[in-house]
This record gives sequence, C-alpha cells and structure tokens, in this order.
Amino acid sequence: MPSTRNVDNQRVWSAFRRAFTLVELLVVVAVVGVLLGLTLPAVQHARESGRRIQCANNLRQIGLALQSYHAQYGRFPIGCLEPNGRRIAWSVALLPLLEQSQVYQQFNWQLPYNAPENLPATRTVISTYLCPSTRRYDGGRIGPFTDKRTRTGLPAVDSGMACIDYGGMYGFSDWQRGVSKPGMMVYDKPISLKQATDGASETLLVAEDSGRGHKFNGEWANGQNIFDQSGPINRVQNNEMWSDHPGGVNGLFCDGAVRFLHESLDMAIVEAICTRDGEETIDWTKLQ
Repeated sequence: MPSTRNVDNQRVWSAFRRAFTLVELLVVVAVVGVLLGLTLPAVQHARESGRRIQCANNLRQIGLALQSYHAQYGRFPIGCLEPNGRRIAWSVALLPLLEQSQVYQQFNWQLPYNAPENLPATRTVISTYLCPSTRRYDGGRIGPFTDKRTRTGLPAVDSGMACIDYGGMYGFSDWQRGVSKPGMMVYDKPISLKQATDGASETLLVAEDSGRGHKFNGEWANGQNIFDQSGPINRVQNNEMWSDHPGGVNGLFCDGAVRFLHESLDMAIVEAICTRDGEETIDWTKLQ
C-alpha cells in the first residue's frame, strides 16, 4: 500500500504536468488569433456570395413575373404611369405575379402612388424587391422604408413607404455627346419584346439600383423607379446601376437571364445593353 506522502506527490506532479506556462498560453492565443484572421474573411466572402445569389434569385423571380405579364398582355408593364400625377411604377403591376395579390388589391390605380388611400399597400415590404447585400442607404431611407420628414422634423404623411433595390431600365444618356437612347421601361408607353431589336439577350430590362430612399425615388410604388444610365456602374446612387456587391451589379435581361455586370465594363458595352434599338454589337466575353 503506497504511503500518503507518495499519493500527495503524485497529485502535485499530475497537476503540475496539466498546467500551462504563460509562454504556452500566449502561443495558443496567438495561433487562435491567426486562425481567426484567416477564417473571418473567408466566412464573410461566403456570406456575400450567398447574398449575391439570393439577389440574383430575386431578379429571376422578377424576370419570370415580367415574362408572364408579357405573355398575357403582349407587352411589358409601363415603366412609369404618369397622367394626373399618379406616377405609378412598373413594379406595382407585377404584384399579383409575385404572390402579392392581397397587396395589389389594396392599391388604387386611379390615385397617385403616395395617396393616403394607397399607404396600407405601399408600406408593405416586398422581400423580392430587396437585395440582402444592401447597406449603403441614402439619407431618405431607414432599412427597407423611406424616411421622409417635414420642415419641423416630423415624419411626412407619406413617409415609411417600402423600398425597392431594383430599377427599370429607361435607357442611356450622355449629354456631352448629345446621346439619348431609349430602353425598355419608359414613361406612359408600354414596350414589347418586338421593339427590342438589339435582341432580348442583349437588352437590359431591370438592374440593381440599391439603397435609395424617397430622395432618389426608391419606393417600389414610385413610377420614377426607372433610370437613365449615364456613366459607369457603381459610380452614382441616384438612378444609376449601383449595388453593395463587390465589383458590380446583377442585371436582368429581356430573355429572363440574370448576369453579373462588372463595374469595370467598357462604357460602349454599358451603353449597348441599356438600350433596346441602338444596333450595337456586344462582345460577350467582356461581360464575364
């Protein structure tokens, strides 16, 4: 039978062997820090890749709704229905095709988009209309809602309308060159696929234009949610192709295809894909 002293010595020695020295502890902390430093960027990249895919899926749903609308009426929705100050957006017309019939039935087409009677509908968030990567909001927006204030700082009557991160393609303009070419979403006139003489696969229908609030017409009911591209991608948040995806934006073409458009695209290509009948030839290898 071992003595009590030997047993106590073994316990002390075992405890001593299990303990970390300060140097060992610091080494472990340093290694863990390095591993975290290597892992976090990869995790963030994976999360953004997932958000970008979800954004592209949103556009595919919008594309299917637009194709269904065209099949039913022989044309795409009017970009902005302007008469009598209604200013109603193309995106209102798509609601029944995006499983939002209840919201659509609350909307009165005979009244302006921001009339008090339309606010119960227009304050409804439509998840398909929001890019999950959006984080750079303008001063007229808080999260998925507009933030419109009176001169006294109180919320305006039509504040709190739900936003959209996608805009209809009105066309392309370069005033210095005197160029103004039409796209697929214009004022008070419906456009059909037949009018996209450049080809459905080479003509943008809708593209990302994220983060805008009431200042930049970023509500899904607002008919001025159509934009006239005039410069490179990701340069201007006010009615231009813009997103928080690193390197570019997602775009929906008239044939239903969704492509990622890099912000480094040559302006000749940007001009070509934003217009419906410019008779340009696109080098698709430059879009990859």
